[in-house]
Amino acid sequence: MKKRKIPQRLSSLQKERVRKICFVLAGAALLWVLFMPRYGLVSLWGQRLELKKLSNETAELAAKNEALEKEIQQLKNDSEYLEKIAREKNFLKKNERVYDFSSPKKQKQ
Repeated sequence: MKKRKIPQRLSSLQKERVRKICFVLAGAALLWVLFMPRYGLVSLWGQRLELKKLSNETAELAAKNEALEKEIQQLKNDSEYLEKIAREKNFLKKNERVYDFSSPKKQKQ
């Protein structure tokens, strides 16, 4: 028959060492969870901020796109609006002339 070893109780110094090792390992595990390269909490927080920023940018671009679509339809269908825009861009009709009555700018010497 084999002799069984009787488990010895740990001394207070050994208990303290085991406790310190456990705290160090737990701290290392916590740091790993926080700063893990692609899946850590800090990385996920950064990705969440980027997602929010891109969502806002997408919403702004969708609103601009809608406004541009509306303007395209207005330019295609409303001849008065088209003429107004053309006048703002200094386009002329056939047989029109532009007269500039503004005072000439003085040159600095």
